[in-house]
Amino acid sequence: MTRHFWASPWKLAMLLIGASILSLAVALFVIDRMGESIIDAQASAAAAAEQSYMIKLAREEGLAALVATLNRRERLHGGAGFRYALTDARGYAIAGASDFEGTKNQGQGWKVVVSQDRGKQKVWHVLVGALPTGQSLYIAQDSEQRTAFRQAIIQASAIALIFECLACVAAGLLLSGYLLRRAGNIRRTAEQIAGGNLNARIEVGPGGDVFDRLGTALNAMLSRIEELMTGMRTITDSLAHDLRRPFTYVQYALDHAASPDVSEGERQDAIAEAKQHTESALATFTALLDVARAEAGLSAETMADVRVSVLLTDVAELFEPMFEDARQKLVLVLAEHDAPIRAHQLLLRQAVGNLLHNAASHAGEGAVITLSQVPAGNGVDIIVADTGPGIPEGDRGRVQQRFVKLDSARSTPGSGLGLAIAAACAKLHGGSLVLEDNAPGLRAILQLRPRE
Repeated sequence: MTRHFWASPWKLAMLLIGASILSLAVALFVIDRMGESIIDAQASAAAAAEQSYMIKLAREEGLAALVATLNRRERLHGGAGFRYALTDARGYAIAGASDFEGTKNQGQGWKVVVSQDRGKQKVWHVLVGALPTGQSLYIAQDSEQRTAFRQAIIQASAIALIFECLACVAAGLLLSGYLLRRAGNIRRTAEQIAGGNLNARIEVGPGGDVFDRLGTALNAMLSRIEELMTGMRTITDSLAHDLRRPFTYVQYALDHAASPDVSEGERQDAIAEAKQHTESALATFTALLDVARAEAGLSAETMADVRVSVLLTDVAELFEPMFEDARQKLVLVLAEHDAPIRAHQLLLRQAVGNLLHNAASHAGEGAVITLSQVPAGNGVDIIVADTGPGIPEGDRGRVQQRFVKLDSARSTPGSGLGLAIAAACAKLHGGSLVLEDNAPGLRAILQLRPRE
């Protein structure tokens, strides 16, 4: 498999080095141009100030004072910084440096003057000014000094930029190596999952950086996907197991009804039996659909403000005859303050009904079932407690799964989806279904924690 250009650290290093060299060349060119401009500006300003001073000195104190000053400066500072010369109208030196003697005066302003120094040519940048008495004043700077100064600036800048580029390349390589290593961790996990290992997870370090937070979020997503896929397998296996019998009965009843040897009464009984098993299978499918919608959060779009006390009162009135027939007692305990909460009313009603139906089916004759409402922060706990035999502690988590029925409940009707629907409803509302010992009996707590 061809690797992407950016995935190769060496190619990335070459790219960074090339970019650094290019940026270094551009920076040095800009520094050279700017340095030359700054040197010219500073030299021009200094030379113009010197020229103005010398001309003013000649006017106020006379030519002799100017000659003395130029000779003194040449004697003390000759060869360093600016050099000064005064020539007559024919170009002969009167004072200062003799390098410009015989130079043809081409007018005032900045000039480039070439002189001979021990058989070698020297190039000067000269500011030429005329005195009122006809002499020419030369203020000159050696081009070699200007060039050396400019080269010193370029060299110092180049050294600094080279170290900076090296630091940038090193930082870029370290950063790219870190990013590639962390991205490679995510890629390897994705490849393992694509290969069928749904238990693979991204390694998350204790640092808590952006990759750790990304890995945590992806791991949560993968866990949720694995949970949904496991649930789908469970549904598939359970459907194949639990629905085979009703459909077999339907087929048998319809075959019996289609037989020409049966009487009309037997035929009607067979059709009624087939209808009963069909309705049971449809009820199972409907319950599974409710669970799936709740777990996927698809029912959240129908959330509305619900007063739990009103809902519990309606459900209790609906189930009261069933408890009377089973010779059981239902006690309703409502909270004094009942603030409305955001809830899916139909699913919540079904979940509470399932809990009451389970209590009525398994608590036994003479049991007392208590339906209560307990405020909990911004949510509420709906509690269904009975005085029946209860559920062993080791089975309380398992019975919330789809199609799970304990051995003691095998003979009772139902698909084993009642508690699964209640758990899915609690999850949709930000809570969970908690099963506890009621000593005696079972205490089912439907926790609702709607998000604000």
